[in-house]
Amino acid sequence: MVDQINGEVTPVIYVSTWRKTMDIAPYGVFDIEGSITDYVQRTQNAGAIVLQVPRDAPERVARVLAGADALVLIGGEDVDPSFYGQEDRGSKSTTPEADAFDLALVHEARRRNLPLFAICRGQQLVNVALGGTLHQDIAQAPIQHSPGPAAPGESPVAEHSISIEPDSRFLGQVLGQSARVNSIHHQAVDVCAPGLRVVARSEDGVVEAVEPVDGDWLLLSVQWHPEKMAEHQVLFDWFVAGVRKRLGRRQLIA
Repeated sequence: MVDQINGEVTPVIYVSTWRKTMDIAPYGVFDIEGSITDYVQRTQNAGAIVLQVPRDAPERVARVLAGADALVLIGGEDVDPSFYGQEDRGSKSTTPEADAFDLALVHEARRRNLPLFAICRGQQLVNVALGGTLHQDIAQAPIQHSPGPAAPGESPVAEHSISIEPDSRFLGQVLGQSARVNSIHHQAVDVCAPGLRVVARSEDGVVEAVEPVDGDWLLLSVQWHPEKMAEHQVLFDWFVAGVRKRLGRRQLIA
């Protein structure tokens, strides 16, 4: 859509959700579905209109995404290993019906060439949807992920360094060849899916970001949680700017 106030193209970006059961005393126990505010706020800060996407039937995913200019696929539960042909060897809190819908979101985004920003579970879903596998628990994997200490005066979450491939088309444009990221995950990409390439790793080998081999698909996919790091607002800014540019080109063609 076009913002009538300043004439800029304003993308409508859908953000995926997750479900939690919460005890809200004294009113009772409620099932709540939504996105953590950080995802929504970072995307809005970048200049987009945000709509949240409650989970639905996978066969309705094309209609669900009909009005989306882009999609942000958020973190959450582990992906059930049955979706990548494995038995449970350390996965936690899986919800297969949620996985089925979220995987359908990835397939539809790929089919439509819809820009996608995949975060943590989001990256894992992208890899599984396109034919890859996961380390179900990196503490049990051959690579031993050893995050460093938390940053002084900031979030108590541990952080570590990553190296970014110099020929990365997307991530390297924003962060350069190295960055500090947070360590809030126990699963990660194992076998990278066909059509994707690894463009960032931690020092101990964990896959931290992937990009599509097809340069026409705007897929920004990271393992860490940029929504929790103020200095990584730049990733949301870059993504929304990329979506805006594509919408502008579409309008010129029309």
